[in-house]
Amino acid sequence: MRDNEGDVLEREHAVPLSATVDVLVAGGGPAGIAAALASAREGAKTLLIERYGYLGGMVTGAHVVWVLGVGDGYRPVARGTTQEIRERLEPLGAVRQPNKCGDYAVDPEVFKWQAAEMLAEAGADVLLHTLACDPIVEDGRVAGVFTESKNGRRAVRARVVVDCTADGDVAFRAGCGYDNETHDVSLGVRIDGIDRAKVDAFRKESPGRYEEVVAEAKRLNGGAMPDSSRRVKGVDVTDAAALTKIEVGLRRDCYRALYYLREHLPGWEEATVRLTLPQLGVRQSRRICCAYTLTDDDLRQSRQFDDGIARLGSFLLGYKLYDPAGLRYDIPYRSLVPEGIDGLLVAGRSVSSDYLANNSVRLIVPCFATGQAAGVAAALAAKGGVQPRAVPVDGLRGNLVRQGAYLGAEGQDDGETASVTDGTPLKVEDGK
Repeated sequence: MRDNEGDVLEREHAVPLSATVDVLVAGGGPAGIAAALASAREGAKTLLIERYGYLGGMVTGAHVVWVLGVGDGYRPVARGTTQEIRERLEPLGAVRQPNKCGDYAVDPEVFKWQAAEMLAEAGADVLLHTLACDPIVEDGRVAGVFTESKNGRRAVRARVVVDCTADGDVAFRAGCGYDNETHDVSLGVRIDGIDRAKVDAFRKESPGRYEEVVAEAKRLNGGAMPDSSRRVKGVDVTDAAALTKIEVGLRRDCYRALYYLREHLPGWEEATVRLTLPQLGVRQSRRICCAYTLTDDDLRQSRQFDDGIARLGSFLLGYKLYDPAGLRYDIPYRSLVPEGIDGLLVAGRSVSSDYLANNSVRLIVPCFATGQAAGVAAALAAKGGVQPRAVPVDGLRGNLVRQGAYLGAEGQDDGETASVTDGTPLKVEDGK
């Protein structure tokens, strides 16, 4: 810990060992859920640690409920965990608005519930309200993590750790190289009590005054009405001070605009903030340097690799999905294996990729895919007594296929026979 006078030495003390496992998954978002499911199903003793009191990451904490990137702009492509989640939630009425590419939206509360149930059924242990802090590093290998919770500081030993923290926190603290560039940050706000008919009537009766009021409300709220999405640029989400500033500021601005509208815009008199979501909507942060960096050109050229662990067609340019359409690229296993350290894999948006490629890799479906691959690889490494970088690629790919992942492997239907209604790229709407 650092203060104005220099460093403060933390008291050296023995940390109680709370568990010893084969595979430790840090982070319970889409990548972490997929990793823990895959690892446990490979027979590895698996523990998932999550800092919040629920699973789901951006899906449940920021209501990024669209599972995007299933297809290629024409038809569905991805399978594995992506397909399993849909099949699990559909009978519960928790899937809506599926499109021609197989993208779908989920009920975030049902997702919280079912993610925990699926992990329990697979035999994975879950520990919520627990933060994965510093990695335990021994002889150039991550051998577990130190955790913090209401129980105090504890240690968990693991043969392999999978960093699914989204920001690459474990890898960063283990000394891995990384890039960190900002993307838009947003805060979901739900407003009740707006009389839309009354607002519309005022707009028609007094269009000039309506525009004046709306313009002032937008000025007060950083360019957006309080009931619409506001995206803020330039926020380093790996900096607690920056996160605090934007979180407080977004709520402050929202309320300033809200109370102005209650006074000046007919139809907003009874408007109230019902909910601000518990997590900021974050799109990019640290990208860990691994054995291979996936590039935007790799995606655009449909580049395929001998160590491909997922074959996908999703491509996100800005907020426009599937443009270009018809891609079939691989994410290589090497993009999950950090350079310079053993015992560690990364999955989710922190895999090794350039800034433009990461805009596609950060989507829910690629996070499911890299998580599932990391989970299988971690289990194989732990059970085989080898480091993750030494896991035989053929065995990894074979086990992924057996778990239902689509790799374009021999004998796998590539979906080309699926019907195509049109080739118009889909547009990602607000918050997705």
